[in-house]
Amino acid sequence: MIAVKDACRQDVLKKKPRLVEAMYFCELNTPVDSLSKMYGVVSRRRARVLKEEMQEGFALFTVHAYLPVSESFGFADELRKETSGAASALLALSQFEAVCCDILTGDPFCVK
Repeated sequence: MIAVKDACRQDVLKKKPRLVEAMYFCELNTPVDSLSKMYGVVSRRRARVLKEEMQEGFALFTVHAYLPVSESFGFADELRKETSGAASALLALSQFEAVCCDILTGDPFCVK
């Protein structure tokens, strides 16, 4: 039994295992005057912005981003608080991504 366990462990380690985290696809709608405050909240939560576009006929920006699920707790409340209720967020579970080594070690210069 120990030999099987050791063989399985060696095979797993050969494939270079990595830690992954769940990501939300986040659609944010905010007026122009609250855009910088919305970006402040998004950057504190380790979100990765994909695109930003202005809605035609309205003074609203739509921002698409990926937000780690672990960072999403209290996100909508903080967003509303920082933008005085002007911004709204729609979150949908999207994918899993490998965790960067700088998140694990705290070293921003970590090489993968």
